[in-house]
Amino acid sequence: MTASLAAFLILCIQITIVMAQGTADAETSNVNVSADPSIINSEHSKIDDKRLAPFLIRLHLIRHGETLANAENIVLGQGDSPLTDNGVAVAQLAAASDIINGKKLRYFRTYCSDLYRAHRTARIVLGLEDGDGNAGESSGIDLIVDPRLRELAKGAREEYPKKLSYEEALSRRRDVSEDDAEIKAPKLETLEEGWRRVKNWIDSMIDDASNDYYSINANEVTQDNDSCDANGGELDPKIYDIFALSHSALIRTMIHKMVGAELQQNYATTKEGSLLIPNLSRTIIDVRPYESHPSKNNNAPSSRWTSTLFRLTDVSHLNDAAPHNGPPYL
Repeated sequence: MTASLAAFLILCIQITIVMAQGTADAETSNVNVSADPSIINSEHSKIDDKRLAPFLIRLHLIRHGETLANAENIVLGQGDSPLTDNGVAVAQLAAASDIINGKKLRYFRTYCSDLYRAHRTARIVLGLEDGDGNAGESSGIDLIVDPRLRELAKGAREEYPKKLSYEEALSRRRDVSEDDAEIKAPKLETLEEGWRRVKNWIDSMIDDASNDYYSINANEVTQDNDSCDANGGELDPKIYDIFALSHSALIRTMIHKMVGAELQQNYATTKEGSLLIPNLSRTIIDVRPYESHPSKNNNAPSSRWTSTLFRLTDVSHLNDAAPHNGPPYL
């Protein structure tokens, strides 16, 4: 990629992000997450710090590249659409950044949604394929495809213009339905249903990290104060970095559920007022489990943890620029 082309792409990214603040996000849930008070407060916020585990998982939540449906303001949900040329080019910019591509920061695990737009974006970012679809050099990265990271299902609005309300989309489906008694519409998923499946994924990540930590530090299983040093002070926890390439509405739901209380009131929003999740942006959330020891029942995932916002919708990896001096959500 020439220097002039890279500079042009960076300019396009900056313009796109500014324009997106005044336009609708093509991946917005059919319900405004920020308006739902039950989503705002973390259900794991009241935890005794002295009982936190000696490790944490650091979730790197990244949205897929721009798709044709995004560019045309079509609702996707669990439908799919190929990446645009711009979407591929921006994914390549991310792949060139050691901040996110897994070369400098070695991920403990790398995951992506099972929807094509997310899977292809993840493969490009991690260097598993180039922009033309050719296999990349062997990097030792094992990308795991997981349906728990797929977008929220948006029912009748899927494959219809974003400007249509749910009832308007349903009405259009009714007009083209061959059977007046049955309107064929894709699955509609509530925010709580989406949260439950992605929380199950988070719990499994905690168990995975716990098993790794205690297999290395087996002697700590018998200790009562794993997270304290000889003077009673807290030790720095071991960090397990996890790459997760997903979708805007699911990432938005995770943010509001896990760290909503930490969001400032002037974060960038879509036209509808939802938290803006730009394509290829990265949100980082630290998740620290409460249980200090692995569960005796390997089939029972951990369920108590506290979460902290580390970075919100950051795009600095797209131009390798130093982080700006303003709030991390701009």
